[in-house]
Amino acid sequence: MKPPLAYHLIWTCYGQWLHGDARGYVDDEHHTPGDPYPHNDPQLYTASFNRMSEPPCWLTDEQRAFAGAALREACEFRKWPLRALNVQPDHVHIVVQVFTMTGKEAMSRLKGRATHCLGERFPPRRNWWTEGGKAELVRDEGQLAQVIEYVNNQRFPRVGG
Repeated sequence: MKPPLAYHLIWTCYGQWLHGDARGYVDDEHHTPGDPYPHNDPQLYTASFNRMSEPPCWLTDEQRAFAGAALREACEFRKWPLRALNVQPDHVHIVVQVFTMTGKEAMSRLKGRATHCLGERFPPRRNWWTEGGKAELVRDEGQLAQVIEYVNNQRFPRVGG
């Protein structure tokens, strides 16, 4: 199989998409691509919310810009071509070309860098992102153009890209 041209990495801010969410969610039993998502379990949602160690994270415009700068710097440092970036108040989209590791590994490093920078600049919050995220493979130039357009046209005003 041909290696991916790029990865479309997506992750949410802490507390923005909990188990039990009406929009659907991934859990230990529903995590294979193509599996239908369970939806709307108010009791599970409340239990998930009550387990949180701090309030949900909504990034301010300043935090969005700061996170975007940290992500751009991380890509530049690693010499990963950054194709698109959009930091939203409740989630992040980044399209990056990575040839030395998986998308999940790249996401972990990018989230780690953004967490470190945000934590230094905006204490006392400790949890900026939910665990995991989505690493979509981008296989060809046509798909890459579509993904870049999608990322660049997210509904909140663009900050950080």
